[in-house]
Amino acid sequence: MNISIAGCGQIAPGEYEDIRISGSGKLSGLVRCASFSTTGSSRGAELDCKGAVKVAGSSSFSKSIRAGSVSVSGSLDNGGDLWVQNEISCSGSMECGGSIRCGSLKVSGEVEADGGVEAEAVSISGTLECDGLLNAENIEIKGTGMKIGSIGGSRIIIRRAAALSKLAKIPLLSSVFKTVSGMVEVPSGIEGDTIELENVRTPRVCGRIVTIEDDCNIDLVQYSEEIHISPKAKVGRSEQV
Repeated sequence: MNISIAGCGQIAPGEYEDIRISGSGKLSGLVRCASFSTTGSSRGAELDCKGAVKVAGSSSFSKSIRAGSVSVSGSLDNGGDLWVQNEISCSGSMECGGSIRCGSLKVSGEVEADGGVEAEAVSISGTLECDGLLNAENIEIKGTGMKIGSIGGSRIIIRRAAALSKLAKIPLLSSVFKTVSGMVEVPSGIEGDTIELENVRTPRVCGRIVTIEDDCNIDLVQYSEEIHISPKAKVGRSEQV
């Protein structure tokens, strides 16, 4: 059974095929479906979707969301965990009251999670804020002014966006740039295999091959094979382990 709401309507708990909301819709209890899309306003308790969840309007759920994939160009707010089998893509804003688990995470907008984030691959060109562990095989972050509890992975790269890096190298703009750009803060440390960092503040970095670029502020760097530290980085001490 397909459901389409163009005005104002309510969806009862149960199983459906495609759900489309272009007006204002309320989902009661646990709703299961094959696909879910909203270009209007929607709210509910709990959503279990086998296929794609697409949010181009505004959508909020008080509990967990399960889905095959999630695409957000509007705003999505869920109070529980977000479990996605394949990709999460966010060019809008997304808030999660629990943890995020997915195949891959691509963020060009804003994502906030009260818990951790776990994926195979993470690519951030917008902002990511999470209180827990960001854990993935491949992590690439290009941006500034974000806070992530801790980071773990095989390949971890954190850099400023290309345009910001160019501005930082202009002497007349560098001091102003540093006051507005913000660092990537990782309060509990970073552990991985190959690590490249720029403009990062963290107490400890541990990896096999570690490269510390400009404007990092790190208390301790531990490495097993190679280390490279920029003269424009602040490192308390380094040791081979």
